[in-house]
Amino acid sequence: MNQFKDAWNFYLNHWQYFALLAAPILAIEIVTAQLLTLTPLGSDAILENPEDLAEFAASNGIYMGILGLLGIIASVSFVGGLIAAFDSKISGYSLDPMAALFIGFKKGLPIFGAYILCAIAVFFGLLLLILPGIYVGARLALFPSFMMMENKGVFDSLKSSWEATDEHGGTLFGLTLLFIVIMLIPSSIFTSMLDPGFAQIMILGIFEYVIVIPWSYMYFSLYQSQKNL
Repeated sequence: MNQFKDAWNFYLNHWQYFALLAAPILAIEIVTAQLLTLTPLGSDAILENPEDLAEFAASNGIYMGILGLLGIIASVSFVGGLIAAFDSKISGYSLDPMAALFIGFKKGLPIFGAYILCAIAVFFGLLLLILPGIYVGARLALFPSFMMMENKGVFDSLKSSWEATDEHGGTLFGLTLLFIVIMLIPSSIFTSMLDPGFAQIMILGIFEYVIVIPWSYMYFSLYQSQKNL
């Protein structure tokens, strides 16, 4: 459990920095989610009038496509930017949050490719049962660190992550499951307590990043510990 405590201590010591790092991505996600709630895609009426979906897609497809692309770019930039930010805080050099995101942006395509392959592997694990999918995801979760810190390619970063976690699979599985539970239970409570709308989207979005950042740092700290052996 030391990794769990260390991850939260690290986050709490630098939460202002990571709030600035996450703010642009959170803003994009909130705007996208808010727009969806104002369209037929976010309405129960679509179940009764499915032709509204086709009409909406025909008239707004290009805008939704742009939002989707922007969301993907922002997400992969954030994944890479987190690794750069973690390294800056541990190593003691100064790195502006926007500069960290730009570093992540430059690695966007390989990060996205590795993420897709990782998602496919997790999907097949989920087909067996939920727990094998979580185990596979945990074993592959170090790939952004190998990609950002050692400039490895898509397949090499995934392979390196799997090999580096060989002796820590059980521990990683347990910690990953713990973070998933911490994410899902409060999110379900917030969703049931809050009326759909901007406030719900904002609170859920902030909560997501409060969990994701220490969760990601846990994987990065394991990468660092393996690197220093």
